[in-house]
Amino acid sequence: MDANGFAYITGNTISTDFPTANALQVAHAGGGDQFPYDAFVTKLNPVGSALVYSTYLGGSGDDLASGIAVDPAGNAYVTGSTRSPNFPTTPGAFQPVLSGTVDAFVTKLDPSGSALVYSSYLGGSSEDQGFGIAVDGNGHPT
Repeated sequence: MDANGFAYITGNTISTDFPTANALQVAHAGGGDQFPYDAFVTKLNPVGSALVYSTYLGGSGDDLASGIAVDPAGNAYVTGSTRSPNFPTTPGAFQPVLSGTVDAFVTKLDPSGSALVYSSYLGGSSEDQGFGIAVDGNGHPT
């Protein structure tokens, strides 16, 4: 939850009809092995009665989100793991390509939820997963 009472939720879905609004990614992209998971990021208004934004986040493989943090400006930071060779990354990303069978990812969504500020893989030659992320009062991931 941010200082204004907006709630931020991240998780995983295999639903092709997951509710989206003002989305960066409007459609489920997962193809996955057994279960085609995509991550999702959702922001609810302060009374929980409406979506401010809700978006899928993923590529053609399994994408699992496990941590979210929000800075004072309303940017959402998300981490998890991906098997997708086409997970959404940004120009100049620290690691623009999948390095192992599973890599962690770190993604920063702008306050509207419709644009990536940055997004990068983070991993080596085997399996890597991100489980948590935090941001300080100045908006810096910690």
